[in-house]
Amino acid sequence: MERGGGELVSGGRSSQVYLFCDSGERFFLKRYQYKKIHWHFCWQKSQVCREYENLEKIRRCNLPCGVIDIIGWGEQRYFRTIIDAFLLSRELPGGERLSLFLYNREDVRRQSVINALVDLLLAVVDQGLALTDFFFRNILVVPETAELFLLDVQYCDHSERRAFLKSYPQFWSNVLLFFTQEEQRQIEERLALRWPKKFHRVAERAQVYMAKERKRKLSESVHL
Repeated sequence: MERGGGELVSGGRSSQVYLFCDSGERFFLKRYQYKKIHWHFCWQKSQVCREYENLEKIRRCNLPCGVIDIIGWGEQRYFRTIIDAFLLSRELPGGERLSLFLYNREDVRRQSVINALVDLLLAVVDQGLALTDFFFRNILVVPETAELFLLDVQYCDHSERRAFLKSYPQFWSNVLLFFTQEEQRQIEERLALRWPKKFHRVAERAQVYMAKERKRKLSESVHL
């Protein structure tokens, strides 16, 4: 947590991600800095602890995806109050954010990646998993092999109700933003077989996320 330097990759209100190069390897350091007292963390697990445990849980679920390689995590507390926390992971060779990869609609690897993405969603559905922020920006892809890897999972549990309320609509909002109408139709046909009476609920709730996701997509496109 005290190491300086590194290239700032992304930053938000409470966390920043830095890229470090060390001994020929590349690492990502996600650092949380708490400027206010979060009393609920005095009695509950910290964000980094939950994220690490959820990634390990996903690893054990045998989904058709991987998770980022966590080297370690830690936190600093003043009495019980959390002050700083970090999560250190190795860079995924050849990996890039799915949300960035999908900007290129002419990429010959695109269809294989889409097929892998739908397979992942269907596996998540089969297990009744609810994931937080189930958006394309939280999925890494290795385009050459169409392998997918999850990151930044703050919540993961078997809860079909929560999945239909949040996880699946979050996913579908990104389908609407990143895929062509023909691609959307193909995906919808596969999902409708699993959700013959529920797909319309997912599509309706996806609209809740559309405005914010459009802004995020525009913000990402500036860095392309």
